Amino acid sequence: MPRHIGPSVQRLLDRLTDTPVAVHDAAWTLLEHNDLWAALMGDIRGRRGREANIVWRCFQGDTGRVRHRDLDEHKKSLVADLRDVATRYPADRELADMISALRTSNSEFTQLWEESTVAHHATERKAIVHPEVGDVELDCDVMTVHGADLRIIVFTAPPGSEAAERLRLLAVLGTQTILPG
Repeated sequence: MPRHIGPSVQRLLDRLTDTPVAVHDAAWTLLEHNDLWAALMGDIRGRRGREANIVWRCFQGDTGRVRHRDLDEHKKSLVADLRDVATRYPADRELADMISALRTSNSEFTQLWEESTVAHHATERKAIVHPEVGDVELDCDVMTVHGADLRIIVFTAPPGSEAAERLRLLAVLGTQTILPG
């Protein structure tokens, strides 16, 4: 499965400094993100493999700072999408091992996997629970890089909204922790 971030995608990460952006492989493993993503979601650059995979983390009860409006629907779409990825990359050992481990350790994942549910990711609003600036309601869009099978997740807020103001504050704060005065 492709995991290489080409120069054009890297330029997107570098130039979109006022928008939280992250790049994932086809199986939802985080490959790279910009600084505002780290400020919003927490800097997880040290995580590798399964610990950086959205599907793995979700079925381990770790959705990070994201609160989904309908977690069950989100899980269905992740499993359906992962099943599609597994058919495109049948020789990917790491992917097969992760799916096997999820099927062995998580009955909810196993049930969804066996149901062969068809679901697709769509644009949706997500609440990010941030320890410094509070809840931030953002639109979440997923774009696919043609020919590279990468996914770019972008969070945006309507101009002038409270969420836009909170993103601006996070751009200044970065990953700093504000200590009580």
